[in-house]
Amino acid sequence: MRQAYLSRIITYYNGELRDFKAHYLIVENGKIIGISEKKQENFVDYSDYVILPGFVDTHTHLAQIDARAKWYPDLIGWLEKYIFPAELKFRDDEYARDAAQRFFKALASNGTTTAAVFSSPFKNATNIAFQEASERGLRIIMGQVMMDINVPDELKISVEKAEKDTRELVNKWHGYNELLYYAVTPRFAVSCSMKLMKNLAKISREKELFVQTHISEQEREIEEVLKLNPDFKNYAEVYQHAGLLGPKTILAHGVHLSEEELKIIKNENSSIAHCPSSNFFLHSGIMSIDSMKRFKLRIGFGSDIAAGPYFSMFEVARDASYSNSISPEEAFYYLTLGGAKSLGFDKITGSLEPDKSADFIVVSLENFDDLSTRELLSSLIYLGDDRNIVATYVNGKEVYKREKI
Repeated sequence: MRQAYLSRIITYYNGELRDFKAHYLIVENGKIIGISEKKQENFVDYSDYVILPGFVDTHTHLAQIDARAKWYPDLIGWLEKYIFPAELKFRDDEYARDAAQRFFKALASNGTTTAAVFSSPFKNATNIAFQEASERGLRIIMGQVMMDINVPDELKISVEKAEKDTRELVNKWHGYNELLYYAVTPRFAVSCSMKLMKNLAKISREKELFVQTHISEQEREIEEVLKLNPDFKNYAEVYQHAGLLGPKTILAHGVHLSEEELKIIKNENSSIAHCPSSNFFLHSGIMSIDSMKRFKLRIGFGSDIAAGPYFSMFEVARDASYSNSISPEEAFYYLTLGGAKSLGFDKITGSLEPDKSADFIVVSLENFDDLSTRELLSSLIYLGDDRNIVATYVNGKEVYKREKI
């Protein structure tokens, strides 16, 4: 069935930022047919709102939803005091389901249609998370968090069990409904042995999976990685040797990467998930977007729940602009098409163009008619949050609608 939506529509289109005023977004069978001024017979009147592409969150943690706003002065101590205990709760399937339901509802209600998600260290909870992601109808890359050293015993997994769990989850969920995808998810090189990382990398190549992990978030973390792996000059070399780098690899943070490491990441065609809110919260430092651009790396924004305190990608973009002085247009790019490119999904989503999935959001903003494109985007980025999200669509299906007050 063909359905149209009348609104002001802002999107990257044929490589340029376009602002279509009083146009129809035309959707059929979950795909975008086009954007037209011509009046459509069957349409939803969103003329009092703005339509944008759905947001892409390139790095976040489901199992940390209830650990937000827990202050600690450094990453390692924060993990030990708050995050590992929070993740242990996911041994309880009932708690895991409740948390997953709340997590995916929060994504949808904040306008996020695509996300790369660290689940928890437990297979059952990860299976439940995929079930709830499917029920909500979002586009999700996700994986069980793997660790075998330097964490509480209850969170450790053997290399053999890690492979068994991964293969079972991949067989069940990777590619499910063309919305759900599996990512091998070694937490970071502080908590993963080289043997574990190599084995996960092997499976990722064999099954053509995504890879997601952390890199160079804090200086103490980097020191620990190099103590554990003394044969390597830098953090990126550790992952390269393990076989974890490649075009389907998403590296979170990258605050303290050297030029040599940036070259390695570029040569491997891996992407960076920039998490400005969590970098502020944990005092990790400021990741230089200009450095990433100089090496032509793919960049997306990540909310990084729980070190990042909020689900709203408007707020994440705001923090990115404070730390890097990027324009509203550039921030909007990373929220949408840039984020999709960083995940390799730019042929599917990230902009409202013909043949792409109808992943879009309906946004409220007072007195927007006379605002320029820059002014409108600036208003949303500097003032916006979940209260501006009226409705969220994935594949043309409404996955969230704001309750009337």
